Amino acid sequence: MGIHRGPNMEKGGLIFGYDSGHGVCDNHTSSRFYQGKPTTNYLSDGLSGYNVVQGSRWNGATPTFTKGMSEFNTLVGTYNTSGTSYMYSHDYVLDDDLSTLSSQVVTFSIYLRRTDTLGTVGMRIYDNVSGYSTIYADVTGQFQRFSITKTLGANPTRIFVMIDNTNGGIIDFHSPMLEKGEASPFVDGTRSSTESLIDLKRTTDIDMSNLSFDSTGQPTFDGTDDVMSINVDEIVRRSNDITIDGIVEIPSGAGLSGGPWSILTDHSVAGDKDGFWWHMNLSSQVYFRVEDNVSGEQGVTFSGGTPFVAGNTYHITTVVGSSGVFLYVNGELSKTYNPSFNWGNISSSQTAYLNIGRTYPNYYLNSKNRVVRMYGRGLTADEIKQNYNVYKKRFNI
Repeated sequence: MGIHRGPNMEKGGLIFGYDSGHGVCDNHTSSRFYQGKPTTNYLSDGLSGYNVVQGSRWNGATPTFTKGMSEFNTLVGTYNTSGTSYMYSHDYVLDDDLSTLSSQVVTFSIYLRRTDTLGTVGMRIYDNVSGYSTIYADVTGQFQRFSITKTLGANPTRIFVMIDNTNGGIIDFHSPMLEKGEASPFVDGTRSSTESLIDLKRTTDIDMSNLSFDSTGQPTFDGTDDVMSINVDEIVRRSNDITIDGIVEIPSGAGLSGGPWSILTDHSVAGDKDGFWWHMNLSSQVYFRVEDNVSGEQGVTFSGGTPFVAGNTYHITTVVGSSGVFLYVNGELSKTYNPSFNWGNISSSQTAYLNIGRTYPNYYLNSKNRVVRMYGRGLTADEIKQNYNVYKKRFNI
């Protein structure tokens, strides 16, 4: 008997996309298309110049590094507590970062295992203004990642991280990390804003420098100023229709005063814009607007309420072009508008951008846009339903 694998995502005509939850992805695990939030590991070589994965970089017990490499190609260290029950990073490891880390929320994470009996191990972050923060973890014979988060004091002159085991024994460790904010997947150095989220087509650099991140490390749009902008000028000008398809989670209590995406020229300032933008909710209504150099600005407001409610997750698809404007919600056609509009007629003196999280320079949506895909053609109703069927179980729609 063959294995039923379910429907496949439509890929024909896909020109850009991202999926921040593709595969297993959380604070500690990266995935093929989402490496984790942009961050800096302040314990890594090349930042302060002192990599803690060297015996001389620790005070107290001196670790050895004779057990090969970890899954991250970092050395596995061994810490024997028979002499001294603790080891902590030498002051000079973080001396260069004192002003950068002043008053910051930071997280220390490390992979630990015991090679003898099971037992608890203490993890500490210290600064000489606010003192110690400590957690105790049950460490087993298999490597697990443990982390502790602390708000550092203002203008400290000393910061270090510590592993403390008063129960004795031998502990292996690897890939220590100290970063701002919540824990994220390990990086030996810096993960830049263009190295975090990978385009599904691997043709476009995605810049996450204007996004927020939740406690699980997932990108969010705060409804105030968060936006992701992608240059799609060449693509839209040669297309009759453009489809944008995605998963949009609207937090409970969020005000609906924008839409999850738009395609507009000269996107960063107010004024006349060519392209397409829309509101999910404007006085409990859905609103579309299109504009090009031939037909000018055109728009429609749909009365009778909105299909969107805060606290829910939706599969949303917009198809826009010479065929009209079509809004699909959870695989079903919801709104239709038939203006005279053509992507080839948008202003040639400005550049068109796909804006995710913002529909107009001053309109932002508080949301988590987990998945966004852009196609250089109009998807059919069957193809949109097919995409919805792929997503509905995964996102509990």
